[in-house]
Amino acid sequence: MIEHDNIHRLPCEHLPVSDSNAGTVIDCLEFARSGGVLDRSIGLDELPRLADLLSTTAGFLSVRLEGWRDDEGKSWLQLDIKGEPLLCCQRCLGGVKFSLGIRSRLQLIAPGEEWPDDDLVDDSADAIEAGKALAVLSLIEDEVLLALPIAPRHEQCESPSAKASGHGSSPFAALAALKKH
Repeated sequence: MIEHDNIHRLPCEHLPVSDSNAGTVIDCLEFARSGGVLDRSIGLDELPRLADLLSTTAGFLSVRLEGWRDDEGKSWLQLDIKGEPLLCCQRCLGGVKFSLGIRSRLQLIAPGEEWPDDDLVDDSADAIEAGKALAVLSLIEDEVLLALPIAPRHEQCESPSAKASGHGSSPFAALAALKKH
């Protein structure tokens, strides 16, 4: 038996899921009810919205999606994502390695079911609408995008214009040099 945050459940079996051109699609309530597990290695080039923020799309993310029902009959998904994408530094425009370690617990809310207010106060879980066709790649991409910094950058680097002009990192240093002439 596996213990998960005071929830006891039987070991999960690996369930077949359907693959389409858009990626893996699951019926999330059925996936949770049957204790589904999905382990995949996802190429960064498979995540188009993320590609704009990357220095390169080479590399992979390790992904595990697990479903279960708790003692109260609530359906849950847990998404674990690990990897080190190379983001584009906003200062020097070079690559900056960013270590991802995402663990998201998602309560599945069936269509027409009331959304929980009190259950999600502690921010340990989020709620999503349960659908018959959840695109797993979109869910993964959403979680990664939410975990990334707004303006990734190295601890120490210079902007490309500062390197090219030789006047340091301040644009005002270049203006001061022009004023002297």
